[in-house]
Amino acid sequence: MAETRFYDRLGPRTITEIAALSDAAISDSGAGDIKVDAVAPLTEAKAGSVSYVESAKFLAASEGVDLRGAVVIATEALDHALRERGAIVLVHAAPRAAFARIATALFRPRRVASAQAIDPSARIAGDAVIAAHVVIGPDVEIGAGVFIGPGAHIGPGCRIGAGSVIGANASISCTDMGEGCQILAGAVLGEAGFGVAVAGSSVIDIPHLGLVRLGDRVTVGANSCIDRAVFGETRLGDGVKLDNLCHIAHNVTVGASVLMPAFAGVSGSTTIGEGVMFGGRVGVSDHVDIGAGARVGGNSAVMNNVPAGETYAGAPAQPIRKHMREVAELRRLVKSKDKSKKGG
Repeated sequence: MAETRFYDRLGPRTITEIAALSDAAISDSGAGDIKVDAVAPLTEAKAGSVSYVESAKFLAASEGVDLRGAVVIATEALDHALRERGAIVLVHAAPRAAFARIATALFRPRRVASAQAIDPSARIAGDAVIAAHVVIGPDVEIGAGVFIGPGAHIGPGCRIGAGSVIGANASISCTDMGEGCQILAGAVLGEAGFGVAVAGSSVIDIPHLGLVRLGDRVTVGANSCIDRAVFGETRLGDGVKLDNLCHIAHNVTVGASVLMPAFAGVSGSTTIGEGVMFGGRVGVSDHVDIGAGARVGGNSAVMNNVPAGETYAGAPAQPIRKHMREVAELRRLVKSKDKSKKGG
């Protein structure tokens, strides 16, 4: 469910209405008047919510979830299996795109609409320091000893833990922040990630209806970006340190005490265990697991899981010894080729 401190509800809407919005066909003709007022991933679907599924693989991942009364957008191939589990199915050739249109009609991010720079409903500790040209939205909570630099923006419903420092021109929305965090100048937390759905010749933005959650003592470098989740949370644990110009995509989970130098880029739904250390300019693919205590060398491209405690390097990343052997062999081949040319 989208949290109402971050999102405005635009519903509920009937199944007939959402089917019309998405050009989907209702599998149960008698369900048209049932109302929908929530969105959820299929693994958390329930009566009154709308979800989507695009493949049998992801349907199998929801086994055991009670789908009775839940609305699920799916391809015709999955219709029968879903109805057997009690779901109300909206049949569509591009379920992800149909879901995007429906979710946009049910929720939207809250906006700062007050003419005052600091909304009267914001709860700000008496010793917090607010610099010039700061905008603070409704229902914000700012803890003791917080400093917010000039030009920063704190969106509706955000919570800033005690002792945290927000740099100049930082933008924070849809975020719960722990204590003692350092958010450097120009960082952006809680904006929508890069999620799109393709339907024919159209490309549609996927609504992101989750949040960002930071633990205590997290540092986010200047001009870094942390995207809010599609559902649930993008989460950084206690003591995580991001350098300048890093990017954490939607639904990423970063364990405690992870270190990422500049230009790190982590794609969506990746999990990084505690104590992981990156070199500079590491890129990580989506849905990858990096185990606790692992090390990833600079300029590496992580395409597959990295076991806990291992050191990987290269593009694609692989165990460091294998990578170094390959580098040594390439150098040997180049030298051999150069010698043969000189001999000729």
